[in-house]
Amino acid sequence: MYKVSILIAVVLFQANWALGQHKAVWVERCLTETTHEDRYASYSPNGEWIVFESNRDGNWDIYMMNSQGENVKRLTYNESEDRRPSWHPNGEKVLFESNRNGSNELFTLNLRSGKEKKLKQNTKDGEFVFASYSPNGKRIAVSLRESEQKSKIVLLSKKGKRVKTIIENGKRNFYPRWSKDGKEIVYFSRKDTDNKDDEIYGINLETGVEARLTLWKTHNFCPSWSFDNSQIVYVTSMEGSRPEIFIMDRDGNNKTQITHNEEGDTLPNWHPKENRILVTAYRNGNYQICELELSEK
Repeated sequence: MYKVSILIAVVLFQANWALGQHKAVWVERCLTETTHEDRYASYSPNGEWIVFESNRDGNWDIYMMNSQGENVKRLTYNESEDRRPSWHPNGEKVLFESNRNGSNELFTLNLRSGKEKKLKQNTKDGEFVFASYSPNGKRIAVSLRESEQKSKIVLLSKKGKRVKTIIENGKRNFYPRWSKDGKEIVYFSRKDTDNKDDEIYGINLETGVEARLTLWKTHNFCPSWSFDNSQIVYVTSMEGSRPEIFIMDRDGNNKTQITHNEEGDTLPNWHPKENRILVTAYRNGNYQICELELSEK
């Protein structure tokens, strides 16, 4: 139904790749081509399916397609906004946000039965956004947003009960993402920039030790772990242009720009087993789901 654009671009760049310095190649192909917005894509745990949000049918709903961009299926049917889906580690259900009850709440969708279930979270002190399951499925990390300038990061049980606040500093803290071993979380925050610039941080959940991973005069945001836990892909706002995709080591070293597109790329998510990254890319006047395949040459 939706045409797949094969081989939009091939770019060579010099990069500190893995353990050494090599020449690498990235190949981009767009998996969606619509006249509406397709965003916030992530691979299933086995890498065979992709879940994403789209407003192609009049409002934001959750959709799924295979890894080739085919067999697109609409998963939610709601007049309110259903957004920001992410996978349960068993691959059988999806976590998403919806404002169908007046404010952002978390829901799960069973992919086999189609049954939706609201988590029993308490959102009296804010709205939940950017939720993700821990690798064992027992916890959910999520931002609790009081405003765009003030939010904290909390852990919930799998049923939605608040367990622990892990980041609270009176500033903007968003987008928690688990390491593959479940021991660390990366996120972006304005806690050291007078609430002006987003920077990426990591926190060890066992020790509570935090580390700042980026230092840039504009924004760094939307981090995601590589499949082997060795690297982090993220977005940086470039001077006078749209955002681009970067990769760095897990400790913040060896930062490398991956994309060089005038139209911009954001919301990267790494494949669970391969060097492939899904991005939300602004192409031909709309946001579309594209895949970057990284390889050495």
